[in-house]
Amino acid sequence: MNNKLKAFTLGEVLVTLLIVGVIAAMLIPTLKNIQPDRQKLMFKKAYTTVERIVTELVNDDYLYSETDDAVGLDNTNEVELNGKKYKDNEKFCELFAMKVNVVDNAAINCPGTPGGGGTFGTPSFTTADNVAFFLPSSNFAGDAKITVDTNGDKEPNCKYNSTSCIKPDMFEIFVEADGGIYVNGTLEKQYLKDTNITRELR
Repeated sequence: MNNKLKAFTLGEVLVTLLIVGVIAAMLIPTLKNIQPDRQKLMFKKAYTTVERIVTELVNDDYLYSETDDAVGLDNTNEVELNGKKYKDNEKFCELFAMKVNVVDNAAINCPGTPGGGGTFGTPSFTTADNVAFFLPSSNFAGDAKITVDTNGDKEPNCKYNSTSCIKPDMFEIFVEADGGIYVNGTLEKQYLKDTNITRELR
């Protein structure tokens, strides 16, 4: 009977490890490029959140009822919801914040003050996924601008600029009184074109 054990030699093991190492070295840069851009993903998520909430608000006949002088979000008349009153130019900001999973309800600031150029500013609120929303105080006489910082107070705290900020974390979303949403920024438009979002990009 032949009881010899079969095994790999040390040379075979080393050659195998060398081959695996070479393949890994060639694939790692490619895999890094395949990883999604977190700022892009978080912006698209924030855009979808804005779209959903604005649609809910503008279609709520109690919160934004049609009047002789207002149709849509430009109705700043007072409403009461869950014992709290919402009115004037802060109405949209406060109602929007009510519909988001914010980190600290006591820290809601309407309006928020976006920073830029490395400065964070004072957000209206920050969501559980660390996205800071800066909502305006607006009566919707013109379109309202919402700024989102996709990584909260972490740097770079800047909007896209081809020379000084090529990897931004701050993006702008515009809201019309009738509930329409659009973006103006080059990078915002590019990010949204890469998705299934089919709204017209201005």
